[in-house]
Amino acid sequence: MNRSKLFRQLLEQPGLTLRPCAYDALSAILIEKAGFKLMGTSGYAISASAIGQPDLGLISFGELLERARHIIDSVSIPVDVDGDTGYGNALNAYWTFKNYIWIDAAGVRIEDQTWPKRCGHMSGKSIISKEDMVHKIGAAIRARDEEKSDLVIGARTDARAIEGFEKTIERCAAYADAGADYVYVECPQSLDEVKRLVDEIPIPLAFNLIPGGRTPSFSIRELQDLGVKYLSIPMVCLYPAAKAMSNSLQMLREGDLTGIGEIGVSWSEFNELIGIRKWRQLEEEFR
Repeated sequence: MNRSKLFRQLLEQPGLTLRPCAYDALSAILIEKAGFKLMGTSGYAISASAIGQPDLGLISFGELLERARHIIDSVSIPVDVDGDTGYGNALNAYWTFKNYIWIDAAGVRIEDQTWPKRCGHMSGKSIISKEDMVHKIGAAIRARDEEKSDLVIGARTDARAIEGFEKTIERCAAYADAGADYVYVECPQSLDEVKRLVDEIPIPLAFNLIPGGRTPSFSIRELQDLGVKYLSIPMVCLYPAAKAMSNSLQMLREGDLTGIGEIGVSWSEFNELIGIRKWRQLEEEFR
């Protein structure tokens, strides 16, 4: 079964699906080895790791596409790609979806911010009209149909911080009517809002949780009990990795090589993680 169909099955089965997000091939491998059945990519994390800059639309579509390709190629589970805004109008969105289908993305989500966009938990956002976003969803469906793909199309709205909750509901309903497979609401502000979204939107509801972000610290259990279908944890790899690297470098400044060894994996463990055994076997086979 192809990865898009597997993704669809996860959205259709009972319960909440967690989506930890990768920012490179190594973090993707770790997510799969941890036993997750699905992962996402995080534009925020890729921007930080690839160019060392905040998520303000500074990294290009081509750079994000190439990073997504490496992530997808490194694992066997479905990967739901962060497609930002589609990088322009409906025509750009059409081309974005085509390219992600060609690299075997299981899903792509786009958002209704203007371009250049910014992380959904940052201030200073602006959004396009509901009608323009509906056109982008239509363009995504056209690309999927032309490629005879099962790609899952996600539609994210950042309207909660700009137009308020009622307009957010309206946008979610419009995006569902336009044919999105799930809607992703940035930063709902209470469990009551989450419940209304679940009750009033006829397709799966998704959003994210970020430590220190603008979404309250809901528990996974609370969200599952309310019927949330899909929950993104975009910084599960990036923030701990940044902390571990910072600690390790401080130990090095202090001359503590033993401490560095204790907080990291060993030489042999790391080589196993990145697949050295397979390459050794191939090497023997082709001698």
